[in-house]
Amino acid sequence: MNVKKLINDFTLYSIEPIIFKIISFLLIPIYTNYLLPAEFGNLQYVITIGSFLRSISQFGLNTAFWKFRSELKKTEYPSLSFNILASQLFIGLIILIVTISVFSIRGFDLIAQALILYFIALLCKLFTENYLLVCRAYQKPKRYLLISLFQTVLFCLLNVLFVSQYDLGVNGVILAYLVAFCLSSIVFFPLMRKRVFGKLSLPLIKKLLAFGGPLLLGNFAILVLSISDRWFLKSMSTGQELGLYSYGYKFSDLILTFIVYTFQLAWTPIAWKSFASEKGRELFFRIEKFVMVVFPILAFVLVPIIIWLSFFMTSNHAFDEGLKIIFLISFSHVFYGYYSFNAIKNFYFNKKKQVIIVNIISAIINILLNWILIPNWGMLGAAISTIISYFLMFILIEFIKIDELTQFKKSRLKLFLFNIIALIAVIINSYVFYSTGSKTSVTISSIFTAGVLLIFTFATNIFNLNSIQDFILSYRSMRAKPANSSSSSENEPV
Repeated sequence: MNVKKLINDFTLYSIEPIIFKIISFLLIPIYTNYLLPAEFGNLQYVITIGSFLRSISQFGLNTAFWKFRSELKKTEYPSLSFNILASQLFIGLIILIVTISVFSIRGFDLIAQALILYFIALLCKLFTENYLLVCRAYQKPKRYLLISLFQTVLFCLLNVLFVSQYDLGVNGVILAYLVAFCLSSIVFFPLMRKRVFGKLSLPLIKKLLAFGGPLLLGNFAILVLSISDRWFLKSMSTGQELGLYSYGYKFSDLILTFIVYTFQLAWTPIAWKSFASEKGRELFFRIEKFVMVVFPILAFVLVPIIIWLSFFMTSNHAFDEGLKIIFLISFSHVFYGYYSFNAIKNFYFNKKKQVIIVNIISAIINILLNWILIPNWGMLGAAISTIISYFLMFILIEFIKIDELTQFKKSRLKLFLFNIIALIAVIINSYVFYSTGSKTSVTISSIFTAGVLLIFTFATNIFNLNSIQDFILSYRSMRAKPANSSSSSENEPV
């Protein structure tokens, strides 16, 4: 397989999560028209808790699939997938029983009922999730896309039906998840029957769990970092503030989806391949340098556009207050993008334990900051905790020593200085927007900041026209070379 085909396949694979995020984003007018801010906050709270439980039930086994797949023949993929599915279902059912038992003692309020239904929906989704893994293994991107789009469009239509037509509120959204995931598993069961269901093997399950356990710890830490703010807001602030914060977070996610996530999916296959040669490593650091310069500038351009977009999308402007955290959360995603690039090279050079430690430290810092700041500053404290934690995570992973790459460390001081200046600019723009609430003022200041940062990169020779030209030529050269099949998505970051 050559790199060009690999990128084309990844483009198709990336369409599904991007479309799901777009559709979730386009559902915001429905949510804001039919849900109060407090109800919207409760919905996001249920989803974050469900995502937390889902991460535990997956047990790092999706990554284990790619690890063990390379050791098996294609005819053995169904057995591998079946043992992963059986393990995840078993762990998930235990979690479900424990959750129901806990709520049976504390009492089943509306949030508890919604959480249980949502987690059942996620367990139903395991069937199609595992089949999509097999589709990737068999290199069937079109079938992957078909199933993913069916599930996503069905979810969207059911939201319109249950929330706007039947006015079921939060329960309508959760019911849409449940019906969409269950119906998708039923519709595509004939296709997945031969590909997902094989022989149960307890020795294989033991190996899978032994491999997935440490990855679970790293994934768990990142998940806690990304959603603990919602937990603290729910328990230490008001439901309305949680809803406003979740609303602002939704719009900030556009930076993650259209800048960080899409670029990462297209670049990751080449990134894994690049470390095999000295020239490839130079390319990796050129692209990383490009990312660390362009992402902040692009984010400063896009954030005011997103703010104005929210104004036209939402008729219920009681939610507008939530947009005041958009700079802090958007740039948290930028720093997460830096972390992701660093994670790839650390995994390649067998620094998995160090990365997991970085994740755990960052999660602990995030919890402490949320605990300290949210009682006094509410959603602003949550946003500050988030951006500090992600920036710290990027800094910590940067200091992991990789002997093979020491020659590339010398030129990174200017990049750090540039991003510290960008972070200061984020704080200033966030303060302007938080204190004035003026969309016009923040648009002018944000675009001005992007221009100043661009001038700074050329004035300090961090970036220039020659480096851009070298970057393009090197990137084309790397794409033209054949890729080793092991450089594909088997090696997914924790």
